[in-house]
Amino acid sequence: MIMQLLALLTVLLFAVTSSSEGQKLPVKQLSILAFLPTEGKSHFMGFKPLLEALVSRGHNVTLVAPFPLDGAKRPYRHIKVESTLADFDMLKIAKFVNLVPTPLHLWWFGPHISETSLDKPSVANFIKSDRSSFDLVMFENFYHECFVSIGHKYGAPVIQLLPFSANSRVSQWQSNPYNPAYIPDLVSTFGSNMTFLQRTSNAVSAFFYTAVSRLVYMPRQRAVAEKHFVYPGHEHRPDLVDMLRNISLTLVNSHPVVGTAVPMVPSYVHVAGMHCVPPAPLPEDLKQIMDNSKEGVVYFSLGSVVKSSKMPKETVSLLLSELSKIEQTVLWKWEAEDVPQLPKNVIIRKWFPQNDILGHPNCKLFITHGGVQSTTESVYHGVPMLAVPVFGDQKGNSLRAQYRGIAIQVPYFELTHEAFGSALHKLLIDPTYRENAKKSSVMFRDNPLPPLEKAVFWIEYVARHGGAKHLRTAANDLYWFQYLLLDVLLLVSFVIVLVAWMIKKMLWCVFGRCCRRSRNVASPPAAEKKTQ
Repeated sequence: MIMQLLALLTVLLFAVTSSSEGQKLPVKQLSILAFLPTEGKSHFMGFKPLLEALVSRGHNVTLVAPFPLDGAKRPYRHIKVESTLADFDMLKIAKFVNLVPTPLHLWWFGPHISETSLDKPSVANFIKSDRSSFDLVMFENFYHECFVSIGHKYGAPVIQLLPFSANSRVSQWQSNPYNPAYIPDLVSTFGSNMTFLQRTSNAVSAFFYTAVSRLVYMPRQRAVAEKHFVYPGHEHRPDLVDMLRNISLTLVNSHPVVGTAVPMVPSYVHVAGMHCVPPAPLPEDLKQIMDNSKEGVVYFSLGSVVKSSKMPKETVSLLLSELSKIEQTVLWKWEAEDVPQLPKNVIIRKWFPQNDILGHPNCKLFITHGGVQSTTESVYHGVPMLAVPVFGDQKGNSLRAQYRGIAIQVPYFELTHEAFGSALHKLLIDPTYRENAKKSSVMFRDNPLPPLEKAVFWIEYVARHGGAKHLRTAANDLYWFQYLLLDVLLLVSFVIVLVAWMIKKMLWCVFGRCCRRSRNVASPPAAEKKTQ
């Protein structure tokens, strides 16, 4: 009886101990600054669910951004940033931007958009006058290295939000692996299995993003920080590189199914899909269209930056001509009042609930620009894509989706009747694309935690552990030549040369002595003959 009681107590004690070890440590109500002053709506929408989740969990969130958290269920503080971006035609600009290699035009573009955001009165006044205290500071690093300075102002751990995959420009500061032999640059058109020429091109890009950028790009970012981040104590601010190395956490808007499989340091966390949710009920008119389209629905949207209504009439006519040949109903996001003459199967509106349409079982195809948010939504819902990339990372996103058999890419500036029409019909007729898309969706969703919950967990984890310095690798403390093992290679080379020299000397001595001995042995007969 006593033995049974002891056994029961042991089991209960083990159960209680195991349960307590599995519990999360309590998190106090945090004061969090989200510094996102740039007018990039597509980027903001990717991180908006995260900010709203932090508000819902009772944290005091201060948001510096042009856009509100209209889905927040609790109060938060919003420093509304002025919107000054004109209604420009991205299609005209992109044609020239694509001619310049990305590492080169970003040397100008990055500091320019950073300074444009910091020049706005609301942002400048916040940096100068705000006297709040924060437990955590978050900023989006869309070529905004200088924004890390806001963490020094408040003396708080810094969390970096990346709107795309981590490339060498960002990774170098936290010693995150960026080997160009197998990690393609996010704006490249390469897969992981690159040819020799592709690896060469990829290595050159990495060199410009790192070594050359330190000489050209980073001084400009420092100048922007010195000019705009002026507050009491800024005189004692560490160098920009030191602050970047001190970042506590990086949330990366990517995933192996959307981007490429890459190794990452513990402080880098994939969170792509935070904005993806199961489809909500559609408005009645749209529900009727989606449900009653016998052959299914094709959804067409080029995102928030590229506007379909800005396309030349010839391009619109080309697209409508090919869309009129399919049996599916087409829902096309069209931003302007003037509407072209439409085929009977095409419906145009200024806005559609994209997530809910893609999540409808009758959605057969997504015609997209290939932006990271749209690509992620398409993968999440298992819908094949006809990608029409325009600029930036869109072409790389599209091609990597094509490599997986879930998309066909037809670049915008290469559109023809034959290219667009054949891709359209192949995607709708060949069931392989839909099967691959469904498989990708299953893999993308199969996670220990949903991306949004994972992001919230790691943010609170950093706060619980005072910046979580233990997540940083010792590589942060190495000089570049130590990180690349150049000093070790130099030593090994020296040892090899020394050993080779010693072997040469030994062989010289051995063979030299043998030669001398043989000469000495051969010389006496000659001498004897001479005496005779």
